[in-house]
Amino acid sequence: MHAETVHRRASLRWLSWCLALGLVGALQPVAAQPADADEFAAQIPMPGSQQAWRRVGKATFQHYFQPYYRAALYLSPSVRQTAEVADALTAYQVEIIWQPTELAAGEMRAYWRQALREAAGDEDTFGRIETRAEHWIAQLPAARHGDRWTFSYLPDAGMTVRINDRPVSRLVGIDFNRSLTRVWFGEAADPEPRAALLGHDTATHQPRHAD
Repeated sequence: MHAETVHRRASLRWLSWCLALGLVGALQPVAAQPADADEFAAQIPMPGSQQAWRRVGKATFQHYFQPYYRAALYLSPSVRQTAEVADALTAYQVEIIWQPTELAAGEMRAYWRQALREAAGDEDTFGRIETRAEHWIAQLPAARHGDRWTFSYLPDAGMTVRINDRPVSRLVGIDFNRSLTRVWFGEAADPEPRAALLGHDTATHQPRHAD
């Protein structure tokens, strides 16, 4: 009888220990989940610059009423007037992340051809950039959901385009780069995502606060 009682007490202690261990495990803080690959960094390092560039805004651009890509704008802390961006008068970086499951190369090229034509504003301007634009467009690959394209612009050096961190193009010529810049920031761009990208109030399209 004594042995049975001892055995029962040992079993109860073991069960209590297991329950306590389970409770402790349940109370442990959940490990932080890694950030989504789609997230845009708040700051990015820039070669040749002692200061990190800040993310000014981010937005989703649509095409035929469907989310086409998410975008973020980065500027040097020294830039105070985002209006300079639309005219390609200041250095900037735009990162875009494609949203469709897959975009064939033909679809990609058709999009950029249409976007550049609209951003140019008139046929004369587009005529000046058409040869250069078509040369770039012809090299564009297909894209898949999550592919990241980066457009880094320096007024004196032109535009460097990277796909998933791999440099693929260097675009020169102020007319061409200004038209490409206006795809996101020009008058023909969708006003709400344009305002969000520039860090403006999307209701008024004005800066959220004065510097």
